[in-house]
Amino acid sequence: MNVRYLSAWDRGQWAGVIFAGTTAVLAACGGNGSNDRVATNDSSGVSIIESQGPAWPAGNGWHLSTDPFLEIGQSDGASEYQFHRVEGALRLDDGRVIVADAGSSEIRFYDRDGTFQNSSGRRGEAPGEYQMITSLGYGPGDSIWVFDYGLRRFTVLTTEGDPVRTLTVGGNLSALGAVGRLADGWFVVKEGWSSGSHSENRQGLTRDPVAVVRTSPDGSVLDTIATVAGREVFLSSEDGRAVMSAPLFGRNSAAAVRDDRVFIGDQETLEVMLYTASGALEQIVRVPGVDLELTGSDIERTTNELLANEPVERRAMIRAHYEQMDTPPTRPAYGSLMVDAIGNLWAAEYVRYPDPPTVWTVFATDGELLGEVHMPHGFQPLHIGKDWMIGVGRDELDVEYVRLYRIER
Repeated sequence: MNVRYLSAWDRGQWAGVIFAGTTAVLAACGGNGSNDRVATNDSSGVSIIESQGPAWPAGNGWHLSTDPFLEIGQSDGASEYQFHRVEGALRLDDGRVIVADAGSSEIRFYDRDGTFQNSSGRRGEAPGEYQMITSLGYGPGDSIWVFDYGLRRFTVLTTEGDPVRTLTVGGNLSALGAVGRLADGWFVVKEGWSSGSHSENRQGLTRDPVAVVRTSPDGSVLDTIATVAGREVFLSSEDGRAVMSAPLFGRNSAAAVRDDRVFIGDQETLEVMLYTASGALEQIVRVPGVDLELTGSDIERTTNELLANEPVERRAMIRAHYEQMDTPPTRPAYGSLMVDAIGNLWAAEYVRYPDPPTVWTVFATDGELLGEVHMPHGFQPLHIGKDWMIGVGRDELDVEYVRLYRIER
């Protein structure tokens, strides 16, 4: 295998090639749709799946059970049932539940009925210890993995919680986040910010390219899968200093792993690209004509929501800060991406952090748009099985609970 880690400059150049190639493919394709909802095209080995509408009839799509069939958590009592910043939750084939609690730096294990069994980990830097847990995953095989943002490190555990090995990601990638683990055991990570240099002469809205890479089992080799437009920021100057701010409705990139493939999207339209692990663009999933208009009333409402959580004496200053920034021409087409146990792609609606999305758009394994699934208020899915979904929710006192719902078809 020819492995090459692209420099920041290379990634910027290749980003243009990838995006230009995508445009060319879309423009060159003629429709040979299999039904009146879906057009399937193929050009230069890239399959384009374009859905004009959902496959599920109105009112007959998937939905979650009204109540969870398992809930773990307490507002007070034993510490092993109290959570603080749940960053991951898994359900194993035998029904056991595993929870990554970032507040305690623990990976906790519960039986199928929600009874605590044991925990693994604590705060620290030694193997089996964590500084800042941000992701928890399962597989391939019978293994669990944890990503520590603070240490840029993956830890592989047995399903009993015993550390097997650690992998520290090398290279100069910035603000790494875990995307997932490929079928061959390689991990996929994505930059949160571009590792390239920023020109202080730029002003206004900008999106630098970020890299999505796979890292070898020992962390020493990084292989670029793709580059994509990264987090949208507003650049300005203050007293001769470059200032970077987060605009309202700023777009970002999103990614998810399916077996030996990686979904990547830039949130500008409802379009997600599917890459092979070696970086070949294989499929484009699209829904054209989605209304992403961003109006003045949208901006004013969101500004007021933000100000409501700020001290009164700071509100005028914060409002002025947002008003001096440009806003994107459209709202983000989606938020995060997930893949379920069957291989379906789930795209969250865009919502402002930290609110969890209520509506998720589901695409079948062949790329066809199936429809929307609505989440219970305040529930954030973290792992999606064949007919269930586990995640974290909060009560009216902001107490965290791990909840398991059935997916009813």
